Amino acid sequence: MTKTTTLPPSPAAAATPAPGLATTAPPPARKTKRKRKSPVDTAKQYRATHFPTIKDEDVWDRGRGGWASLPRPMGLITNVVIKEAHKNMYKTSSAAGTTYTTVWLHYQGHGMSRIENEADAALESGYGGERGITTFRRHMRALKELGFIDFIEESRGRVKWVLLHNPYQVVKQLYADGHINKTTYSTIFERADAIGVGDEFDDDGEATDGSE
Repeated sequence: MTKTTTLPPSPAAAATPAPGLATTAPPPARKTKRKRKSPVDTAKQYRATHFPTIKDEDVWDRGRGGWASLPRPMGLITNVVIKEAHKNMYKTSSAAGTTYTTVWLHYQGHGMSRIENEADAALESGYGGERGITTFRRHMRALKELGFIDFIEESRGRVKWVLLHNPYQVVKQLYADGHINKTTYSTIFERADAIGVGDEFDDDGEATDGSE
């Protein structure tokens, strides 16, 4: 009697599914995420590519000291918000924005700025001559009335220590009071959102973008 030998299925046969059964495709290979360059690294590479002859000592960078901390939308606040709000409130234009920048450039921390010499601060703000300090003080009072700063006058009206309110909250209040229009408010909000501080405009946990 002849024995029947049963051979194991070949690998190809074992991989073939039975008729009517669905096949499961292998998961796709994960793509390696490309590390995003920081803005500092991007700036460094751009300078090396387009300005190869420039050395570190030819530019002024943060590591060398002498820097001030101030809000990035400062240009919009000084040149648009302050001018518009002042005109709507007092029916006159004002150049108090330059004074506001000067106050920020003397920032000491904890929301406080120190004006050591009013004559120097007036000159920094663009007010020279005999009436420089008078103009500086007038613009400081205007900034106080707008809500951007607060201070206590010392002897003979001198201003030394200045409290700087959160500028985003001040812009928000000026808009709520109708002193700046929707376009201006939205522009400030969009700029703040782009630099990662859009939540400064949140109202009870709900973002406000100036739209109806």
